Amino acid sequence: MNLRKVYQINQYKIYQIILVNDLTNRKEELAELVGIILGDGSLYINKKYKIYQFVITGHIQHDREYFETFILPMLERNFGKKFKFKFARKTNGIRIRSQNKSVIKKIVELGIPIGNKLKNNVRIPDWIFSDKKLLRACIRGLIDTDGFVANITGRNYSYIWFSSQISALQESFSKAMNILGFKTSKWRVRDNSTSQIFIGAKAMIEKYSEEISFNNPYHKQRFMLPSSSPVKDGGLSIALESFDKR
Repeated sequence: MNLRKVYQINQYKIYQIILVNDLTNRKEELAELVGIILGDGSLYINKKYKIYQFVITGHIQHDREYFETFILPMLERNFGKKFKFKFARKTNGIRIRSQNKSVIKKIVELGIPIGNKLKNNVRIPDWIFSDKKLLRACIRGLIDTDGFVANITGRNYSYIWFSSQISALQESFSKAMNILGFKTSKWRVRDNSTSQIFIGAKAMIEKYSEEISFNNPYHKQRFMLPSSSPVKDGGLSIALESFDKR
């Protein structure tokens, strides 16, 4: 028996497993990035003036750590380019930006169209529906950016909210949650015309925590699983008001 040959074969197999796992992890990261971009990102191209721009915007207090320690490294890791990180203190905003043509091209290839997301009626791309792991990653990206965590009167755990004005994104979000086995509320339209949906059942909150969770530290810090901790008065209306002020 040729032990050297067996060792080499086994080494090759191990290398293959590492490579496959790396590609799988990258695909999940890309699915999460799609969720992040569908939530807080935008793409703009002006070919006449050769302007290419990709931007993710957030809140300077709520999202700074999330942007600096999670989104920025993940973008640079997956696209192999440097991204600019800027503060807009007058508006309490932060931005991650790239004007690299190849970056914009790759994002479009992921299923994100150029231009206004509302006018384009964007949705979760079909390739993400091929695997539940990808769906979970994309939903996490959406809720970490356009979601909100709030405690409700009479319940010692947090509701998880998601908000969108885009009908196709609402439809694909609900489809994804159904595939993943989550029961949610119906979409409800607020006074500012932004529709909201929430996860409120105790079992579903626990399921979300176990299977999807958060990468945004602001949500992690505010999130409460069922406990004996007292909950302040205010009810659902306070949760909705908090969401509107975000």
